Amino acid sequence: MSVTTALGFPVATGDQLAEIAWSTVTHVETQDENFFSKSGMTAKDTGREMSHERKAGVPIILKDELRRGPGEEVRVRMRRQLTRTPRTSTYTYGTTSMTGNEEALVYLHVHVPLWLLKTATGHDSPDVTYHRTSIDLEQDSEDALKEWLIENHEEAILDCFYDKYPYFVIADTIGPATASVAHPRTYYAGSKAGAGQMEATDILNAREAQRMRSYAINRRLNPIRMDGAKCFCVLADTFTLNDLKNDPAYAAAQQNANSRGSNNPMITGAVGEYNHLYFHEYERMRRTTSGANAGNIGQIALLGADALAIVYGSEPRLVPRSETSYGDRWGRAIRQVFGGARTDFVNQTGGASANLNQSSAQWNVWEVRDEFAQ
Repeated sequence: MSVTTALGFPVATGDQLAEIAWSTVTHVETQDENFFSKSGMTAKDTGREMSHERKAGVPIILKDELRRGPGEEVRVRMRRQLTRTPRTSTYTYGTTSMTGNEEALVYLHVHVPLWLLKTATGHDSPDVTYHRTSIDLEQDSEDALKEWLIENHEEAILDCFYDKYPYFVIADTIGPATASVAHPRTYYAGSKAGAGQMEATDILNAREAQRMRSYAINRRLNPIRMDGAKCFCVLADTFTLNDLKNDPAYAAAQQNANSRGSNNPMITGAVGEYNHLYFHEYERMRRTTSGANAGNIGQIALLGADALAIVYGSEPRLVPRSETSYGDRWGRAIRQVFGGARTDFVNQTGGASANLNQSSAQWNVWEVRDEFAQ
């Protein structure tokens, strides 16, 4: 297949774009919808739920904060539950005076910095030569810009999981978001202490999946409640999930799965389920690129409810090129004020609870790749 660049207008006689007959169908190598939305992992944030009456929840909360400008911040607050109990405090029973001994309300927050996500495309297009191709370059350019934005929304969401903020926010070093922040809850398969101790046997299998679920339940990750059960979502790439599918215990459990009749896309879009962990295959998941065993460690996302906060500061806008060379130069750009953050809540007073993440964890496993991995 030959490659044609759509920047060389006017079309010359021998240009590939000047061929006589053209198909009206254009093949586009991209996903046409955001993976996370399509998989039922996103929902608009309503807020105001009681701390003891958690909503069903999804891994990614979306907030519309339109008419915001790049460089602004949106803060999401969380109120902690009161912690005094009769086992630990005499102020909760009997005749002990509560006056002057009230328990303080504790608020935490996560800040979401907003910045500008943008790109542009264009070509020379004198009217006298535009007829030499049947391609509607204006429409194709606008479609390409929209597809670019969707793709980079997905990458930005993954950036939030791995690095706390999207790359374009970190690169411009605005406000406190001056560097990437590793996930505060990072674990390794087989209870290994780090990547240097990992071996080819430390793959994702049924035993490791059980370990992930035990962690999620006992460390009280915010659960995604579906059909009365506490559920969690796992994102992993193809080769990591191949290891899981080859595990006999996991394969046997698939025969008894009872969630096939659900209409929830988080269930129907999963490639498998094990002990209420729903595994989603996602080709953008990352591997380590430096350090011990670089390239061999797959980085899995274990997600509960409200793991990431994504904020739309404006609607996406298609913007025309302002200088047109007397009408002979055509261009379009797409721009959106956009931001996100991993929900590492910060205590207003600092101290021991200065960085609280109760919604996700990064799990590292040895990744056995085949000849298609490159």
